[in-house]
Parts: sequence; C-alpha cells; structure tokens
Amino acid sequence: MRILMASHGYPPTLSGVTLVVQKLARAMVARGHEVTVVTASDRGEPYSDEDEGVHIERVHSIPNPFWREGRIPLIGLRPMQEIVARTQPDVLHTHETACLGLQLMRISRREGIPLVATCHYLPRFVAFYLVNARPLCWILSFYSTWFLNRCTHVVFVTKAHHRAFQEFGLKAPTTIISNGVNTARYHLPEGSDEGVEEAYRLPPRPRILFVGRLARDKEIPILIQALAHLRAQMEAHLLLVGRGDFRPHLEALSAELGLKEAVHFLGYVPERDMPALYRAVDLFAIASTVEVQSLPTLQALASGVPVVAVEAGALPEISPHGQSGLIVPPKDPVAMASAMRTLLSDPALAAQMGRRGRELAQPHDEERTFDAYEALYRRLATQPMVRKASPLRRIWPSPFAR
Repeated sequence: MRILMASHGYPPTLSGVTLVVQKLARAMVARGHEVTVVTASDRGEPYSDEDEGVHIERVHSIPNPFWREGRIPLIGLRPMQEIVARTQPDVLHTHETACLGLQLMRISRREGIPLVATCHYLPRFVAFYLVNARPLCWILSFYSTWFLNRCTHVVFVTKAHHRAFQEFGLKAPTTIISNGVNTARYHLPEGSDEGVEEAYRLPPRPRILFVGRLARDKEIPILIQALAHLRAQMEAHLLLVGRGDFRPHLEALSAELGLKEAVHFLGYVPERDMPALYRAVDLFAIASTVEVQSLPTLQALASGVPVVAVEAGALPEISPHGQSGLIVPPKDPVAMASAMRTLLSDPALAAQMGRRGRELAQPHDEERTFDAYEALYRRLATQPMVRKASPLRRIWPSPFAR
C-alpha cells in the first residue's frame, strides 16, 4: 500500500506531533508499505530526504513568529498534485489542517482518494499567544470542524478530545487511536538508570520531571511556582527536558523565585536516554491545559512514575485521579505543590500509583496504534469514493499556486 502523509514538521523539528508522525511512518515502512511525508523544510527552501525508508518531501516554508524551530509549510495545489501523481497513494493522511491539509482535501475530493485526518490540537491553544484571542478561538473551532467534516475519516487520540469536537459540530466518521508508547521499552527494571545520573549531572532526590517543548502553552511557570511552595517544606528539584523559545523567560522566573539551583534545564535528551531518565525521577508533573493526550505522560505511566497533572484536556482520562497519580485544578501552583508533597512524602503510595500507571499504559502500546492505523488504511483504500468538486475551488483559488 502507498501512503502519503502531511505534517507541519518532521524531525529534526521536534514536537509531540512530529515524533508521532515519524514513528508511524517508520512503522508502516517496516510493515512493507511505501510512505511519503510532505512537510515543512527546516531550511526554508524545498528538498527531498530519506528517513529509514520513509521518503520525505520538505516543501517551501516561512518563519513561525511563535515557534522558531517550527517553520510554516506553504505549497500550492499544483505542486501538491505533482507529488500525488508521482507517488500514486492509495490513502492520504494529514496531521495538520492548514495549507498542506487543505491541498490534500481538495485533491481527495477531486481524485476520489480517501483522506484520513488525525487531529492533534484544541483550538483554544491560540489563547496563549494572542491578546483577546476568544474570537479567534471560535473561528478556529469553526474552521477546524468544517475541515474535518470534509475528510473521509477523522482520528482522535482520546475520548475527551473527540467530545470537544462533537460539541463544535463534528459529523465525520471517527475513530479513537492513541498516539501510542513503546510500553516494553519504557518498562525498565530497577537499576537500569545507571549512567544517566552522571551523564546529565542530576541533582539529589527527590526529582520532579517535565518533558516537552519549552513553550508558553505548556504552562511551565506553574510548575516552577509550585516548586517554590514545595521547597518551603521539603527539598526537591525540577528537571525540565526539552527546548524552545520560552526558555529565557523560565530561567528568569527561576532566578526571580530563588530557584536557580533547583530548576535544571536539561535541554534536548535523545530518545535512547529517556526510559532511563524516567527511572531516575520520583514524579512526573504537567500543568498544560491543552493536551489532547501527552506522550510524555504516557511514557511516565509506562515507566511506573506517578503523575501530578491538571484537570484539563485529556490528562484526567489517561491518568485518573487517585489511580496513577493526582489531578489538581489548572493554574493553581499551591494545589500542585500540595499534590507533589503528598506523593513525595509517601513512597508506598507513590509506588502503588506507579504500578497502576503501568497497567493503564498497556492499552496505549504503540503496536496497537500501528495495527489500528494499518487496518484503517486498508479499509479505506478498498472503499469506493465519489469524486466531488472541491469546496475551495470558487472561494479560494490557491493563492500559493505556482
């Protein structure tokens, strides 16, 4: 089977979405399928690339004012049609709903090729980057639902995410497929973290871990403020894994709160070291209110690390309160600190929740994810489709076409 995917980015650009697209593309190639990924060029100018058998078409891109690493892809209908004609896909699969997704939607309707869309975001995330963003959130919700309703099939990664779009008016056929985690790889035995402490110069325990982009929408200041409250009663250190444009602000906040020696910026950590790093911490914490699933939280669960998360997005669904960790109100560093203290002060409770977390992670094993997508691709590829006129032909004649 030939599969054409579209994604706003692909490694070396790092985000939860780019890593999900990479592992799915590689898995489909390993299963004998031909996979092409259309994505933004990390250099700006177009070029072709290969990644473990995945063919990558990196198209023209422009700078993203809100995320320096995540450039914005731009491609016209004709160049996208040329890629489709060259690759002859049986299925189109978009992981974004902007320029790349729009062009694939037009081609899908014109050529009768099934289009799968995996939704990876909640529209309200834009509120973290714009003043008076409520009207734009509404417009983005309307647009996203309009786009998804014109796809052959839509994939959501959690029930909570699906419900949010049903409230917006989603009518398209849907399936829930987890982004997946390698549960065997992250379920390491005791003592398997040897060498990680020295390699990353980890501070004394207890250690609290956050993994993700250092970006405004991740609400990392809440974690730093919570650490300030926590350290008034007990010693603890916060490890931040990831890179991003928000790091200078976080460093300044840490210094302002007298936490310069307690907040540790580990930067980018290769995936090969991540399972051992999870084993070397006592707690995973996340304060983001726009998570549709959260791969790092799944990794923490699979590693047997208890979680403190906020009651927002899909976090209570994947890590229920009182089972694999504790859920606290959003934007409340005092409540976050209290939950951290509860788990760090009670090793037996933390261990019990860690064991439950491993059980909850099992249904998210990535082989199940790959099986579900492969079955969906096969089913859609054998389904006859009626060609339809593109809904954009009259209202938007592709301003980026060359």
